[in-house]
Amino acid sequence: MAWCLPLWRALARAASQLPFHREMPEWHAAPLWMRAAEWTTACDSIKQIGSWRRMPITLAWMTETVYRLQGLDAAWPLLAELAWLSPKKLGALMQTLGDSSLLALRRRFDATFDGDGTIEDLCYFPAWSVAEKPGLATLLRASEPSTGTLPEQGMRIMLELLTLERQGRQHDLVERRKDLRGLHAGLFEAYIRTR
Repeated sequence: MAWCLPLWRALARAASQLPFHREMPEWHAAPLWMRAAEWTTACDSIKQIGSWRRMPITLAWMTETVYRLQGLDAAWPLLAELAWLSPKKLGALMQTLGDSSLLALRRRFDATFDGDGTIEDLCYFPAWSVAEKPGLATLLRASEPSTGTLPEQGMRIMLELLTLERQGRQHDLVERRKDLRGLHAGLFEAYIRTR
């Protein structure tokens, strides 16, 4: 691989003036910079793509670059947003990152989450993760609003439940638990199991 790095850098420099095309994302400079392990330059290149946060491929690229530069904690908000946009891309990225703690959490999710049993269940991974590891709440609160899907709503409810628990607001807590149960029974089960 070491002998390939200068070649990837040269290709990335040559592609740096090319615009991003959804039909041919691999022609953009960002994935070439990533192959060259030039993570800061890759990050800067991705930021130049309009609406990068709303396209699964560019969001996956940014998530990986943030992980490589700053670690898993910094990548959690982007992982959540990717789960909501493309569970398949999230699953592939988890394997690419190879982070042992993330993969262990994924194995627990696969073993315990009551969903459809498909890769699409990963859209609920961020919300489920909050139930399993409440300490992630601080990190996941930094995720930006996405498309308002049920999985995103589920995570927002989970975050709110943790706040209500800390504040001891029992009446509001009961109401939000009802909302969570109505949204997704498997997510509600994951939450109650940890209480």
